Amino acid sequence: MKQPAALEPSPRPPSVPTLEQVYRDHADFVWRLLRNFGVEGAGLDDAFHEVFLVVYRRLGDYDGRASLPSWLFGITRNVVLHHRRSHARHQRRLTVAPEPSAGPQPDEVIAQLEARALIDRFLATLGEEHRIVFMLAELEGLRVPEIAEQLGVNLNTLYSRLNSARRRFASFVAGGRDGSAESE
Repeated sequence: MKQPAALEPSPRPPSVPTLEQVYRDHADFVWRLLRNFGVEGAGLDDAFHEVFLVVYRRLGDYDGRASLPSWLFGITRNVVLHHRRSHARHQRRLTVAPEPSAGPQPDEVIAQLEARALIDRFLATLGEEHRIVFMLAELEGLRVPEIAEQLGVNLNTLYSRLNSARRRFASFVAGGRDGSAESE
């Protein structure tokens, strides 16, 4: 079975050393270069193999104008730069993603569900006019002038409805729960 074209070396003139000769004579040199460039750990092995893959693919292009160590230095430097860029991209992706939050504790979730159920029961006791102003002001955080503008209702009327709904809510939470403690 034939190897993919990307891994086949270019034809070598007779004066070009073989991959085996380059590896035997210069592997220690490449290893030292990688270490001196600051490549460590598993990245060192990966970069070392990458250098010799590039040498394998480009050995036929080596024309002898520069010494073999100089040529290997250039390849090694480019491999190190590529690995650093890849590592930097990987680190950026990690820093962009937010740290996973622990999330709420089960008792907090239950308390939130109970509070939501209480509010839903209370809202069901209100007439539509009081319910809307209470929801928008207390639950959604809108200011009463904004609500008045959106609904086209007099500002003082909305303040009156909101105050009435607040009193009813306080009574509802305190135990009246039927909503009849205050009149609309």
